[in-house]
Amino acid sequence: MTNQFPVSEDISRAWTEIAQGARLSHRAFSSVGDPAPGSNFTLINAIYPWEKASDWSRSYIDAAYEHLIHWADFVAPFRFHPEQRVRQTLRPAYTLSRAALEASAQALWMLEGGSAKECARRHLSLVRWDFHEHHASKTTPEDKKTVKDREATLVEQSSGDFTEVETRKPDGGYLGIIHKAAKLIERRPADLDRIWRAASGAAHGKNWPSTDLQIVVPGEEYEPGQFRAIRIPDADGMTEVLTAAYDMTSRASLRYADHAGADIQANINEARRWLADQITLKEDADPEALRRLRGDAE
Repeated sequence: MTNQFPVSEDISRAWTEIAQGARLSHRAFSSVGDPAPGSNFTLINAIYPWEKASDWSRSYIDAAYEHLIHWADFVAPFRFHPEQRVRQTLRPAYTLSRAALEASAQALWMLEGGSAKECARRHLSLVRWDFHEHHASKTTPEDKKTVKDREATLVEQSSGDFTEVETRKPDGGYLGIIHKAAKLIERRPADLDRIWRAASGAAHGKNWPSTDLQIVVPGEEYEPGQFRAIRIPDADGMTEVLTAAYDMTSRASLRYADHAGADIQANINEARRWLADQITLKEDADPEALRRLRGDAE
């Protein structure tokens, strides 16, 4: 069984910072409008206007934030009863973090192409991957053909800029994309590989995460050599996967705002004021911290 476990002050602070950071960066990201004239996105979209890179990458980032904000609303709600208790378990944190990591890594990898043409090529590679997944989900020949026709049209319409091989789906699936995006958030691919595999194992109900990612305390020996056990989630591991997901998502959202030609600082300032008005302060909260969050003048 998985037992309830106390969370240290350091872990609680780290989780609160991730939750509020996700809310703040999501609010700033949500303030980004259509790509400004002359922005990077106008150049990328012009290469393949039928499936806009700005729309697709925004969808990846929206998905990532949807997972992170769901976790944040559970672990650090804006409003709570004084007697409210949050019962943390292992798998939801890993599962939601994994989903956010996978979604945001796609956007970040595409947005960091270095040129409009390379960003467009990566975008089309992701679109074709999406078509493949969509095709696999269909159950009738007619529906499958519809999706195949969409892919064939993409290949034809992009043939003036890219060969069919250049726009094939990325190698390695989600893990391959995460490897490619790792250095963009100053992580080693091997570290994100380990984190992603742990999150995937937890999400899929595999047995090894229940031992490797938890502290196992043997209990009653109910049969010879067989013990009941209490499993206490490793809070440091949960913090690691949540931090990776937050870093990937917030980095992707900043790159998106930059490509859209948004006023990033103005959006962040507005998001800070919004967040300061939403959070419930503890009685011993530092008023200076709230002032800094709001960005009030000296």
